[in-house]
Amino acid sequence: MEKREKKIKIEFVIDTNILISALIPKNSTLRDILLSGDFHIYAPEYLLKELDKYWDLILEKAEKRGVLKSNVELTKEELLSKIIFEPDKFYNLRIDEAYAICQEFDEKDTSFVALSLMLEIPILTNDKGIIENAGIFKVLTIEEIFKKYK
Repeated sequence: MEKREKKIKIEFVIDTNILISALIPKNSTLRDILLSGDFHIYAPEYLLKELDKYWDLILEKAEKRGVLKSNVELTKEELLSKIIFEPDKFYNLRIDEAYAICQEFDEKDTSFVALSLMLEIPILTNDKGIIENAGIFKVLTIEEIFKKYK
C-alpha cells in the first residue's frame, strides 16, 4: 500500500496590513494564496476592530482601482472565514511581555505579538517595525510566503 505524503500547513498570525493588501486589488496573488486553504491563519479579535476603523478608506482605495464595494465586501467575508480569531483572554498571559516589546515600535501591535508568542508561530507582516524587532517572536513576510507557495 502506497503511503500518502501529508502536506504540512504553514501557521501564522496575520497582520491587518496584509489582510488589507489582499482586499484592495482586483487581482491579488496574495489573496489567492490566503484563500488556498494551505495555511492555518490566526488573528487577535483586535484585527476586526482595525478593519472596521479603516473600512471606509479601504473601500475608497478599492473604488479608485475599479473594484466594486460589493466585491470588496465579498472578498472580506471569504478572507475572514479562513482566519481563526482568538479573544484577548487566550493570549493574556503574554500581553505584558508583548506590550514591552511593542513599546519600541507600535503599541497597537501588542495583540499580534502576544498571540504570536502564545502560539509560537510567526506574524505574517510587511510592517517594518514588527520585522525590525523580531527576535523573541518570529516574522514571515509576503515575499517568503510567495516563495513557499510556488
